Amino acid sequence: MSEAIAWVVATLVTLPIICFYLIYIISVKTSKNKKKSIKLAVDLSASFFIIAVYYIAYEIWALSLFWVILILIIIVAMIFTVIHWKISEDIQLGKLIKGIWRFNFILFFLAYLVLSIYGLVLSIYSIT
Repeated sequence: MSEAIAWVVATLVTLPIICFYLIYIISVKTSKNKKKSIKLAVDLSASFFIIAVYYIAYEIWALSLFWVILILIIIVAMIFTVIHWKISEDIQLGKLIKGIWRFNFILFFLAYLVLSIYGLVLSIYSIT
């Protein structure tokens, strides 16, 4: 049983797009609201994309970029906080955290795609 759980977790971390899609499908079937389902899938799968970017970068360059990812998340949070404060002059914490988290999803989704393509090309050309 523990092997099956480990296999599922490893698959979701390695292929976070599957995680996103499964959350979206389950949410659409239960709530019948596509917009809300996309937001839920983004919120729940963002951490899988962050973890996947870490492991893909580790596989490509054989060094831990955890601190770079952490600093990037903190910088995004700082920028969003300043912009939110400048626009509304009052910080609504819930709204701010959702915005930061969803922007991190976009950022790490794009990083996941770029690193996946880069790793694929690198592995194809290193064989020949």
